[in-house]
This record gives sequence, structure tokens and C-alpha cells, in this order.
Amino acid sequence: MSYKITNAISSSRVPAWGNKKKYIAVHYLGVVGQAHDLASDGCGAHFYIYWDGTIYQRCSLDAVPWAVGTAGYYTQKHPEANNYNTISIEMCCKCDGNAALASDPKWYFTKETQEACVWLVRHLMGQLGIAADHVLRHYDIVNKVCPAPYVHNNHYKTSWTWDEFKKKIAGSGDILPASTKPWYRVRKTWKNASSQIGAFKTMKKAKQCADQHAGYHVYNDAGKKVYTSSKIPYKVEPKSSNVPIRTGPAKTYSRVQMCPAGTYAIIEEKNGFGRLKNGSGWVYLKKVTRI
Repeated sequence: MSYKITNAISSSRVPAWGNKKKYIAVHYLGVVGQAHDLASDGCGAHFYIYWDGTIYQRCSLDAVPWAVGTAGYYTQKHPEANNYNTISIEMCCKCDGNAALASDPKWYFTKETQEACVWLVRHLMGQLGIAADHVLRHYDIVNKVCPAPYVHNNHYKTSWTWDEFKKKIAGSGDILPASTKPWYRVRKTWKNASSQIGAFKTMKKAKQCADQHAGYHVYNDAGKKVYTSSKIPYKVEPKSSNVPIRTGPAKTYSRVQMCPAGTYAIIEEKNGFGRLKNGSGWVYLKKVTRI
């Protein structure tokens, strides 16, 4: 299904600016209904998704609405995520039980709301270079039962579980807006589409994303690698005394020697192997530990 983001952006009621955009937080509205505005005290989110999957953007991505803080009441759980580095999404919800209680097990999301949220999260991941492990529930940041259906994880009516949602945002390929310009995808390998953490219309932004994630590369629409992360070189240590150094980046290449204990620099990656800076050959990266 094709989605669009309805522009409802306003600076009204925005309490602060300068969002660093390192995390994405998923919320539920907390009441039965649909809305897409900030409260008078600045509480709210950047995006709102209605029951039918309509997406509204209420704040610019630079805005800092009060969304994931402790409010002087909740306990901080996440070591880093906060209002100043998190983009928030409110999912409008329904409840067949007591809507005054987040603990009620009968909160649920429509299928349309959830599917639109998957699209939006993946769109933002690509736009901002945010990896899937930086997509969180409000509940993962502070000890608030939000979003209730993804905290209870009880499959009530049409609700998924949080694990199911996370698998869907990882996906198996692209969900990209139509464009006449080429896309630059950031992945570990071209064939490993589920490793994709971003897709960009400019090479500059794609490079910036890749540089934040060691082992990732930029690929063009044809699947050709056009950039390797500048996070290389990096240092490793062998996990055991049984790590062979080979003449090339595959197990079919002959073994030169076993890798002695010590610290080594990897200057190139290929086929799951890393080339040693000292020139002695290649090691299988699963047999070494990055330090």
C-alpha cells in the first residue's frame, strides 16, 4: 500500500528545539480516539497515525515535544534515549475494557494503524540513518505502559506483539517513496536486504549513514557497491588459537598460518572475511572479536 504523510506541521506549543534524531519511539494515544495536536504543555509527538492508517506530521523533526521524559514521575530505563534525541510516533488506539487504565488488557491497534506505522518507521529509518535497534517502545525508555498493546503483547483482536512489529520493520527489502532519482541503500551486503538501515536520494547522506555503522556499505539501484564505510580500519583479537589466516577472502583459499594471540587491524572486508593490515592475509570475521 502507498502512504503519504499529511502535513500538519506547526511551531505552536513546541516546547524546545534541537532534536538530535538518534532514536524512534512508538507510543499509543492513551485514550480512545483520534487526534494529532500537541497539548498546551508541549506533550505529544512528531507523528500521529489514525485508525485508517492516515499519517499526520505535527512537528518538524527538529522539534522536541515532551514525549519520553520521566515527567518527575516515571523512572528512566534507557541509558541514552530522551526527549532531545528521539522522534516520537503516536498510534491512535481502541479499548474494549477500562480506557482509564493502561493495565487493561483490551487495548488494541487496528491493522491499518500498525501497517502505516511500519511504513513510517522504515521511512524515518532510511531518512535519518536510524538502525532497527534504535526503534523503541516508550516503555523501553521509561517505566510507562506505553504503547499498551505492545507491552501486554497479548494479541488482543488485531494487535501484533512488539516482536512481530520489530520483525516487520526489519523487513526483507525496501519500502521507498516513488522517485525519479536513484536510491542509495546502506546494507551489509546487497543480497542481505534485511540488513538495510537506510535508503537515501543523495550519496552524501548515504555515506554519512554508512560511516556511523562499521561493516556497512552503500549500494546503487543496480546492486553495485559504491562506497565502503570509513569505520574501517578497526581492531580485532582472535577468539581462540584455532583461527587460520588465509591467502584470500574465502575458506577455499589456502591457510598461511594460525593467527597468534594479539591485536590486529582489519583494513578491508569481503565475503565475511577481513584483510589484516600487517599483510599476512585474511581472517574469518566470526572467528575474531572487535575491540
